[in-house]
Amino acid sequence: MASTEILTFDEMVRKAHSLPLKPGVYMYYDREGTVIYVGKSKALRNRVSSYLVNPDRHPPKTRRLVKSAVNFETIVTSSETEALILENELIKKYQPKYNILLKDDKSYPYLRLSTGDDYPTLSLERSRSRKKDDKSMYFGPYSSAGAVWGIINTANSIFRLPVCRRSFPRDIGKARPCLYYHMNKCVGVCTGKVSKTQYAEQIKRLVSFLKNDYRSVCAQMRTEMNKAAEALEFERAAQLRDSIASLEKLCQHQSIVGDLSFEADVFGLFTDDIGSCVSLMIIREGRLIDMINYHFGADGIIGEEKDSDSVSALITGFYSGRDDIPKRILVSHMLCSSPDIAAADLLSEKSGKKVHILCPERGENRRLTNMADANAKEAELHKRELYRRDEKTLIKLAQTLCLEVLPEKIEAIDISNNGKDDITAGIICIKNARFSKKDYRSFNINTGLQDDYAATEEALRRRFARALTEDGDSHWKELPDLLLLDGGAGHVMTVKRLLSEIGLDIPTFGMVKDDFHKTRCLTDGEHEISIAGNTAVFNFIYKIQEEVHRFAFSRMDNKRRKKVKQSSLTKISGIGAKKADLLLRHFGTIANLAAAEQDEIAEVRGISAGEAHNIYRHFHPGDKA
Repeated sequence: MASTEILTFDEMVRKAHSLPLKPGVYMYYDREGTVIYVGKSKALRNRVSSYLVNPDRHPPKTRRLVKSAVNFETIVTSSETEALILENELIKKYQPKYNILLKDDKSYPYLRLSTGDDYPTLSLERSRSRKKDDKSMYFGPYSSAGAVWGIINTANSIFRLPVCRRSFPRDIGKARPCLYYHMNKCVGVCTGKVSKTQYAEQIKRLVSFLKNDYRSVCAQMRTEMNKAAEALEFERAAQLRDSIASLEKLCQHQSIVGDLSFEADVFGLFTDDIGSCVSLMIIREGRLIDMINYHFGADGIIGEEKDSDSVSALITGFYSGRDDIPKRILVSHMLCSSPDIAAADLLSEKSGKKVHILCPERGENRRLTNMADANAKEAELHKRELYRRDEKTLIKLAQTLCLEVLPEKIEAIDISNNGKDDITAGIICIKNARFSKKDYRSFNINTGLQDDYAATEEALRRRFARALTEDGDSHWKELPDLLLLDGGAGHVMTVKRLLSEIGLDIPTFGMVKDDFHKTRCLTDGEHEISIAGNTAVFNFIYKIQEEVHRFAFSRMDNKRRKKVKQSSLTKISGIGAKKADLLLRHFGTIANLAAAEQDEIAEVRGISAGEAHNIYRHFHPGDKA
């Protein structure tokens, strides 16, 4: 709505009573014309009117919604399921303040098994867009990258998959086996002793494992172990025995339901006037395989309605980007007191099987929803405790440095160099006392001098110039409440002159180190400020100093390593820095390039047949072919 007509409460009541008793979607607007809530109903008149009663009869969150609303619009649909689909689309479009807004599924990590390769391996994949473009199998999405790496490490350990960067079958027999093979943590494809058929059998078991069919995997491996023992292949039998033991231990650790055929997704809720948390337990074959917690502010969830409308968007939104939909979805009474038929029909159509959404009242299912509620409460209270602890640290830091505002956004800068070469400035960002790695930035310094003061000034001049001129990156627009430098009084005075020159007033302090390269104190350029008396502040500054040093050094080291690799390639006739970069991008490492055949090198776009020949001869000088 471009311009919102502001209605009185009584006018909205009359408008609501004129609505039809048909299914549809309704949208509430605030004074700025912003959509603040989207809902669906099988009877629009009843549902919209239920909001427009005495506000004191509503719970706090609904009360805030009603007080903010000045108008509403409705869209009539032919069915409740159609209304549910439209509701989801509108929520994604408008991101309303009072709706349950889940993290976009595109940012969740997936587990990728490269089944299009001769020797498939596991990797983490951030985007779902590649799913249509390759022959790989994808599992997930998962709650975090940590969850994916945990599965990858467990699977690699049990099935002994290659974790090196070699490409098979290209690199079979071209180099000695790595340490993982000698530690019995890899099957050793590189030795040439593992056939495609043997590896394919291993991948079959891996797929069953990733689909949580642990019983069949154990049965297959036990049969193979017995055969190996009968054939006197005791080493192989021992390897299988250890893998079976690891798998059985994993099963026992994850067991949450006695029935091994049980699978369900369980939603629970904790909510109060401060905020809310929805907890999801994903259970497959009686085991808890993943748990996801969604935290919301005080206005982020309408949970007290306890009807199917209040939870439809949550459930359908969660499964909009997921293929793994169980037959049973259990919803806590804290979220919903009656089954959601429209959502169940929609999910049944999406998954190709009958899906039941249940609000259990007793028995094992009720125990699970109570467990999900308890987990949601624990997760929310734990998050608040961490926030309170971080806030106390920021308050103490502000008092120590006599800051006028709480430093909710802090930026820290460090310079790293390789002599006069590869000078790099790293700027890290800390928001609400937590490192915000997506906001880290780095600058290549062009002073040509090994001068920390000049490098710091150049980096910050460019950083603040972007704040004043750049439109694209919102990170630059938001100035820090506190600027920390990895340096002493000289660094601080240099930066203060720069800030004065460009007309910015940002509190700036240097993080001074002792002779052992440890944080000693802070300085404002004239006086040293001890932070040793407050452990929380001291540890906070120490972590910042270590992190900004790590980041700046890693960016510089990446440049240096890339340059070294390029320089080794530029010695080859016809290969300059640009073509060296093309080769490294294609093969990843010098080792992979050295192991490649001449025709494989020639396939790199921009590399001629003659250049491919020169490159191959460079790495294989004794090969007359």
